[in-house]
Amino acid sequence: MNQAEFSKLHTNCVTALRTYVAEAERTSAMLAHCTAEPLPLVQRLKVTVQETAEHTAHLVYLADKRLLHEAARLGYAFAD
Repeated sequence: MNQAEFSKLHTNCVTALRTYVAEAERTSAMLAHCTAEPLPLVQRLKVTVQETAEHTAHLVYLADKRLLHEAARLGYAFAD
């Protein structure tokens, strides 16, 4: 891995973090509209779909961060 590849890995990690935060904010906004009564079925499905999107974005971020940490730990000139 050279400097350009390491920089791209870092950029991917930052982008994944921003995507995850955006999805988490979207989920939080949806949950803010909850009431003491159960949500209508359509709204519950939308929340479920959004929570899945947030979870997926989180997994992508964690995978990218793991690669970046590994490259930083080993020194990117030696990471594969």
